[in-house]
Amino acid sequence: MNIALHHFRLIDTISKEGSLTKAASALHLTQSALSHQLKELEKELDIEVFHRQGKKLQLTEVGYRFLRSSEKILAEIRTLEEDINNYKNGKTGKLNISMQCYTAYHWLPGVIKDFKSQWPDININIVSDASRRPLEYLMRGDLDLGIVRTQMVNTQIVYEPIFEDRLICILPADHPLAKKAVIDICDFQDQELILALYDPSYQETPVIETLIQEQHVKPKTLSRIHYTDATIEMVNAGLGISVMADWIVKPYLPGKHIVTKPLHHSIAKRTWYAATCKDTPAIQNFLSCLKNHFCKTELLCNDVEEVAAYPELRAI
Repeated sequence: MNIALHHFRLIDTISKEGSLTKAASALHLTQSALSHQLKELEKELDIEVFHRQGKKLQLTEVGYRFLRSSEKILAEIRTLEEDINNYKNGKTGKLNISMQCYTAYHWLPGVIKDFKSQWPDININIVSDASRRPLEYLMRGDLDLGIVRTQMVNTQIVYEPIFEDRLICILPADHPLAKKAVIDICDFQDQELILALYDPSYQETPVIETLIQEQHVKPKTLSRIHYTDATIEMVNAGLGISVMADWIVKPYLPGKHIVTKPLHHSIAKRTWYAATCKDTPAIQNFLSCLKNHFCKTELLCNDVEEVAAYPELRAI
């Protein structure tokens, strides 16, 4: 049988309106066109859908069966249309996000809370495996938004600045270097240095490693740890010193036997970008929440810099 969607709408409307004239008006058809569609359907089914009693129409047994299907199908179509419109308008769906290199996501609950208060039916999924190669995940479609500092030259990727950070040195409070106001690269000589794990085949060498090599500085040991909290605990236990972004370190300071020190001013601030390949309302809405959050974070970073320069301001 060749039954089209307009046939289901036809039977549903005639049944509700009670006459061809009213049904034709509701469907924005002429009465002649509506009658033609009804005859077309009955010819296709090879059976009457309505009994004609003068100007009145009464559903046949098959007509009632057809109406029940019409109601189910049209309800499902309406639900589908609503779901599609909600998705297109950024009200429903899923967002896959990740951040390059870092395993610390203490910033995320605040962003999600703000986002969910406005768009509660969007699910946020953190793709932790993408932290080392976010741009590759983005290009494959496995990531909707990546917060990155490394840029790949590709016309499909759009980069939007989100925030800046600065690297600072973190040390045990009783470490000899804790007496210095500013840490230079040469101070890493013969130190037990703990740095983040990175993939040399994917991104440029991190700035600290580059400067150590350029200045021929040789730490006593150089350990690489993937997890931020593990690095913090190592430093807190007096097992080494590390370098991290100011905004990453701040939440870990309370209750720790750690001080922070600024690095030499020649180590410039770094810009982080939101990288996307698609432009959907949901992505744009999440991007707005990110900007709002990190705008506030910049104020917190200023506080960290002040504490780093004047550690006596912070109670250990």
